[in-house]
Amino acid sequence: MFIVLLDEPGLFVFASPAEAVRAIEPPDAESEVRAAFDDAATPYRVEWIRPNRHGRKWFGVFGSIKFGEYRFVPAGPADRAALVALLERHADSTDPPEAQTKLRTLLGEMRAV
Repeated sequence: MFIVLLDEPGLFVFASPAEAVRAIEPPDAESEVRAAFDDAATPYRVEWIRPNRHGRKWFGVFGSIKFGEYRFVPAGPADRAALVALLERHADSTDPPEAQTKLRTLLGEMRAV
C-alpha cells in the first residue's frame, strides 16, 4: 500500500509507488504532493527524471506546460511517528473511500509497536 497526501483534502491510497505515478500527473506531483509513505512507514519523495517545462508567463500565469517524468523514491528510514500523525489527521477522508478500513488497521498496527 502506498499513501500520498496532496493539497486536496484526504489521503490517496495506491497499490504501489508506480501506480501513484500513473495516477498523479507531473504538474500535480510538482506542486501538490505534501507527503508519501508506504505501509512500512518509509517516507518517499518525488524524484524528477525529466522536470516539467513551463512555457512563457502571461500576466503571472504560465501559458503552457510540457509534462516531465518523475518517480517516488525512499527519502529515509521508516518514520512511524510521522505516518501515525498523518493517518490520525487524514484517515477519515480517503480516495478510494474503501481504503479507510485498511488505513485504520494500519494506524492500529503502527500505534501498537
